[in-house]
Amino acid sequence: MPRVLFLCFLLTALVRPIPGGEPAYLSPCDILADRDGAVYLLEAGAARLRRLSERDGAADEVLPLPVEPVRMAFTPDRTRIAVVGGVGEGKLLLVRVRDEAGRPVPPEIEKSFPAGHSPSCAAALMREGRLTVYVADRFAGLIRELDGGTGEVLRTFDAGREPMAMKITPDGKTLAAANLLPEQRADAAFITSRVRLIDLESGEITPIDLHNGTANLYDLDISPDGRFAAVTGTNANYHTVTSQVIDGWIVHNIVSIVDIHAKKFVEMVYLDDTYRGAPNPWGISWDREGKYIAVALAGSGEVLFLSVESLMEIIRARLGEGPADGSAKSADPLRYRVSLGLRGTRRLAARGETVWVCGYFDDAVGKVTLSAAPPFGEPYLDPRAVPEPPDLDRAEEAAAKGGNRSGGWVPLPDFSPRPGVEFTRAFRRLGPKPADSTVRRGEYLFSDALYCQEHWQSCVTCHPDGRADALSWDLENDGVGNPKNTKSLLYAHETPPSMITGVRADAETAVRAGVVHILFSSLPEEDYCAVDEYLKSLRPVPSPRLRDGGLSPAARRGRVLFESSRTRCASCHPEPLFTDLSMHATGSQDFKEPRIRFDTPTLIEVWRTAPYLSTGHWLTVREMLIEGKHANRDGRLDALSPEELDDLTEYILSL
Repeated sequence: MPRVLFLCFLLTALVRPIPGGEPAYLSPCDILADRDGAVYLLEAGAARLRRLSERDGAADEVLPLPVEPVRMAFTPDRTRIAVVGGVGEGKLLLVRVRDEAGRPVPPEIEKSFPAGHSPSCAAALMREGRLTVYVADRFAGLIRELDGGTGEVLRTFDAGREPMAMKITPDGKTLAAANLLPEQRADAAFITSRVRLIDLESGEITPIDLHNGTANLYDLDISPDGRFAAVTGTNANYHTVTSQVIDGWIVHNIVSIVDIHAKKFVEMVYLDDTYRGAPNPWGISWDREGKYIAVALAGSGEVLFLSVESLMEIIRARLGEGPADGSAKSADPLRYRVSLGLRGTRRLAARGETVWVCGYFDDAVGKVTLSAAPPFGEPYLDPRAVPEPPDLDRAEEAAAKGGNRSGGWVPLPDFSPRPGVEFTRAFRRLGPKPADSTVRRGEYLFSDALYCQEHWQSCVTCHPDGRADALSWDLENDGVGNPKNTKSLLYAHETPPSMITGVRADAETAVRAGVVHILFSSLPEEDYCAVDEYLKSLRPVPSPRLRDGGLSPAARRGRVLFESSRTRCASCHPEPLFTDLSMHATGSQDFKEPRIRFDTPTLIEVWRTAPYLSTGHWLTVREMLIEGKHANRDGRLDALSPEELDDLTEYILSL
C-alpha cells in the first residue's frame, strides 16, 4: 500500500468515532429575524426549526421537520414560515409561528406540499387575499407558483441552471432569482451566472447577465425601495493561468447589483481588500432602513458590512444620476469586516443595527451590533485593521467564571476599527460543542479559505458541493494555454487517475497538489486525509429524470441501446461506476491541446455537470453525441433514429 494511503487509513482508524458514536451535527443552515427581534433557525443536520429564547434559563422552542431543511421565508403577515427541503422528493412546509393577532405560538406544521426535486429556496406573497408561495426546484431549473392553501401548482417559470436564491419586491410585482452556476459553454469568451427577473403579473422572464466570470450566486436580497437586487458571488479570472493567487489573480469575491426597474446589471462590488480576500460570500441581507448591506463570508467566519450610502453614490454615478462629471467621491464602497470566529458563516439576517449569522460547522449562532455616528465613519481600507478571529473556547470560559452571559449569549471583545464606529459581538451555542469526525473536519477544510494564501478562495470555490463550477481553468499541471473543464469530485477516489488528462495518479495526489498549486499553501497530512474522507463520503443526488425512483420507459429503452453493440457506450462506461478507468481519444481537444487521450469520467450525475468534455464546449449530452461526434467517429450513432437518440440521452441523464 502506498505510504500516503496507509497513513490516511491509519489516521482515519484513529480519529473516526466508533459505530454508533458518530456525533450528531445540528448544522444551522438558514436564519430569519422578525421585526420584534425573534430569531428562527433551520438546522439541516437535526432536521428541525428552532426559535431562540432570549430569556435566561428558558429553553428554545424546537420543531422536528419531516425533511432535511434548506431554506425558509416569512409569509407577508409574518404568521407563518415557508420551509423547503429534501433531496430528490422535496417538500414545502408551512409552519405557523404566530396567531392572527401576531402573538407568538409554539411552532407547528400547518400544511405540507410536494415541492419538486431538491427545492433550494422559497418566497411568499399575498395575492387577492390568498397566500401564494414560490418554490425553486434546483435541479429541474423551475420555479413553481403554489396556492398556499391547497398546494396546487398555478404556474411554472423557467429558472435557468440551479436557482439558489430568490426574493419578491416589496410591491409584489417582481420576483428576482439567482442561478448558482453559469449556463454558457465553458470555452466561451463570455460566461456568467444570471439573475432572472420574473414579472408576476404577465409572467414575462428577463435573464440578466452579470459581469464576465461571475459564478457561485448563493444569495440575493432586495433594497427596501424595491429598485435594486444585491447578489453574492465570485468573479473568476478564468482566462488567466492559475500561476498565483495573490491580489485575486484567480478569483475575486463580489456583490453584483441589478437595477430591477431598468432590468439591467449596473455594478460589481469587490469585497476583498488588497492583500486579503473576502472568501466565499454566501448569505446577504439588506438592512430595511437602508444603511448597510451585510454579507456572510463563509470561507473566513466573518460578517462584512457594506455602506449603502457610498454604494448608491457609485451606482448613481454609473447610471448618470450622480455628479455631472459622472464621478463618485469614492471608487470603492465603505466596508468593515467583523470576525466572529465561527466556522461556516453561511446565512445571515439583519434587523435594525443587529445582524445574526449561522455558524454551520460550530452548531452556533453569532450576533453583531453596529454603532456608528455618522454612519460608517471614514473609509476602511486597511486589512491590518481586521481583528484576528476570537477564541470561542476562551470566551466561554471567561463568561462562565464571570457569569457574563445573557440568554445563552457569550460576549466577544468589542471591535472598533475607527473612532465613532464600534461593533459589539457575541455568539451562542445551539447544543454541546461538536466534536468533528474525520468526514466533518474534511468538509470544513474543503470550505475553509483561511489556509489559502491571502485567504482568497477555498476548494469549494471551484467545486460547489464537491461538484463542478461549469468553468474552464488553465492549470499548470498539463502545460499552459490549454484550459480544461472543471470536473466533479464525486467518486474521484474510486475512479483513478485524476484530472482530465490523468496527470495525477489518484485523487489523494490531486487533493494535495490542489492545496499546493491552487491555494498556494499546505496542510498537515491528517488534514489531507480528512479531505479525502469527506470526498469519499459524497453520494449522488437522484436524477430529476427518474420516475418514482426508477427509470422512465424511455430511459429503459435507452439502457438497452447503451449496452448494445450498436452504440458500444458501455465498453468505455461500464457499470457500476460507468467508467473503465482508462484514457481514450475522444476528439474533444482544441488546437492548443497537445494531448488526444483523456480520462474517462463516471457518468453518474452527468445530468448536473454540463458543459461536457475536456473543453466544456457542449452544453447538452445530445449535442456532445451528435455534433461533437463523441464515440461516433465511425458513424455508429448516425444510424440511430431521432427517437432512439432521445431514449439513449434520457438514460444517460438518468444515471
